[in-house]
Order: sequence, then C-alpha cells, then structure tokens
Amino acid sequence: MKTKNLIICAMMAAVMCVCSMFTIPAGVVSITLSVFGVLLSAVILGWRRAVIATAVFVLLGAVGLPVFSGMRGGIGMLTGPTGGYIYSYIPMAIITGLASDKAKGKFRFFIVFAACVLSAVICDGLGSVHFMLVTKTDFMAALAACFAPFILLDCGKGLAAAALGIKIRKILKI
Repeated sequence: MKTKNLIICAMMAAVMCVCSMFTIPAGVVSITLSVFGVLLSAVILGWRRAVIATAVFVLLGAVGLPVFSGMRGGIGMLTGPTGGYIYSYIPMAIITGLASDKAKGKFRFFIVFAACVLSAVICDGLGSVHFMLVTKTDFMAALAACFAPFILLDCGKGLAAAALGIKIRKILKI
C-alpha cells in the first residue's frame, strides 16, 4: 500500500476516534457521532481503505484505548449491550464504500446517500439484535430502545456524510 493511502487511512481512523468522543447519554445506548465517522470514512476512502481505517479504529478500542462512545474502550465494549453497533461498522464501510467507489454521474449523491441509509439500518439493526441477546430483552423492546430512537438521526448523519464526503473525496482526488 502506498504511503499516501496509509496516511489517509490513519487520519480517517483518527477522525472516527474524535467523532466517538461526541456523546450524549441516552440510556443504555448513547447518541454519538461514531456512525457519522464511519460513513464519512467510507464515502471518502472507498470500501477497501475504509475497511482498513475502520478495523484500526475497532482494534484500538478493543485493546483498551478509550476511542468508543463515552471515552471507553476494551473488549467489554464489544461484548456489552452496545457491541452490535461496533460490529456493524465493517459492513457499513463495505456497503457505503462500494457505493462511493461505483456511483458516478448526476445520481452519485443519491446512490451514496441510499447506501448510507442502508448502512444506518444495518447498524441500528445489528445493535438492536446484539442488545437483545446480551440483555435478554424481547425483540420489540430492543427495537424500541435501540432502533426507533436512532434511525432518523443516523440517516441524517448519512446525509451529512454523503454530502461532505463526496466533496472531500473530489478534493483529495481519491
């Protein structure tokens, strides 16, 4: 991998770390900009580099660095009630990154935004299922606690990531 790509991947992993610091406690699941950071990374980098940057971010948190929401880290974050959200970051990077790589022309923004919305649904869906399994909550209660309050906000993050990411990608000539 070229030095430029390594630097860009590292910078986007750092952006994800910074985005995770912006957290609003909202019960068991917090409102955070982590999803925005992952989506932005995928739009800017494309799927291959976004997966690398996202994996670096997740691994930094897994080994204990405080890069996850609420300045927390450690393997307990992956096995705890909100671990499903973190697990969803790699599929989000793949889906959104592929759309960003392939979409061209006048419909590019709409295709990338649609991929961001799909990624948000996957994130909140996996987060809900994982929450349900870890806390032994029934499916509807998990959806009410982990999906419904966040999906519109996460789609808004996708809108911002698509708009900003496409412009940044063009400037960086990636």
